[in-house]
Amino acid sequence: METETQPFQLFQRGATYWVRFSIKGQGQQRFSLGTKDAALAQRLAQQKYQHSVWSADQGLLAGKTSFDKLAQQYIEELLDRAKANPKKAAIAKAEKAIIDRYLVAFFGKSTVTSIAEPKLHEYLQWRKAYWVTGPGAKVQFVTYDLANGKQGRRKVKHEPPHPNTVRREASALRGVLNFAVRLGYLRRGDVPELRLEAGKKNKRPAFTTDEINTILNAALERLQDAFAQPKLRHERVGLYAFITVAVETGMRPTELYNLNWAHIVGFESERGRPLGERRIRIDAYGKGMAPRQMVPKRGAFSAFEHLWDAFVATHGRAPGPNDPVFTNHDGERIGSIKRSLNNLLEATGMKADAFGRPRTAYSFRHTYATNQIRDGVDVYMLAINMRTSVRMIEMYYSDIIPEDRAKLLEGNS
Repeated sequence: METETQPFQLFQRGATYWVRFSIKGQGQQRFSLGTKDAALAQRLAQQKYQHSVWSADQGLLAGKTSFDKLAQQYIEELLDRAKANPKKAAIAKAEKAIIDRYLVAFFGKSTVTSIAEPKLHEYLQWRKAYWVTGPGAKVQFVTYDLANGKQGRRKVKHEPPHPNTVRREASALRGVLNFAVRLGYLRRGDVPELRLEAGKKNKRPAFTTDEINTILNAALERLQDAFAQPKLRHERVGLYAFITVAVETGMRPTELYNLNWAHIVGFESERGRPLGERRIRIDAYGKGMAPRQMVPKRGAFSAFEHLWDAFVATHGRAPGPNDPVFTNHDGERIGSIKRSLNNLLEATGMKADAFGRPRTAYSFRHTYATNQIRDGVDVYMLAINMRTSVRMIEMYYSDIIPEDRAKLLEGNS
């Protein structure tokens, strides 16, 4: 079905018509027309040819651009968005690092239409070997940008990536391919899928109620031992309060470090009320998210009160709204309690759980989640309050049986 006036050729695969034609600089193009009707196929072929010629002229023909050029455009857009929303800057930098080091290095000048599912699995094997036997095998250090414009350096671990790392990087790849769809280089149905192995659902290391009591009692004893040393006493007040607030709120360590007194909503007005009637809310933010208000358990209030009183004793004034909640002796925001917490956990024999899994400041968040589920708190409500998803709650805490349900399972009334 070809004439001298037709720059395309119709042909059939089975009963369905297809069209093929060549465009200068683009090679041969083939498309299914999705019809068995010859007359309709003729009209659709003409439309497809004209649209393809126009798309090629505009630089929009699928596959015209190479992956590296497309990725660079995507990175530029990410960084532009980060300028308008500084909280996205860290995410944009992380994606840029992934794209530059791994994705562009592997896919390079391949056209986006050539990246099919087999190519993605070839990439996955290449990525797993990158630091072991691949391009990074002999690299000892990598550099990264710091907030002050300088560069940091870290030692390379010559081992395969953790499954969670692979998932984050797969998300960056999807971002580039979805960007290609938005620009018209790919059709939505042509975006290949990288199928990853299911991650291991390890139970998060937490503390029992008795263990928390042991840790807090030890923290108080160490605080009393430091009574004559102002700086050490301030540090240990902060550690005791940090543990209490973390267990009573389930907040992430980063969220706690980011707290200012303005984020403890209602604290000053509630101080004059009886202890059992005090109610506060906390504006928590971290992990690049906007502030979201959460409801703490009542025990958090006394910890904030200790921190308030410690600030007054050290600085001779009440903290202002923009003062950090967790500070060093000089009133500066702290960025970690790792050293002092590790010392406390080692002193109490709590550095690892019964299965040998190391405990960190995050373990107090897991303790909070565990206790709330055992107390019968609705999973949906808990997910909202912890600023996470129901799926994450179910994934890591689905084996926790509330005591009232355990009695039913045991056959007790």
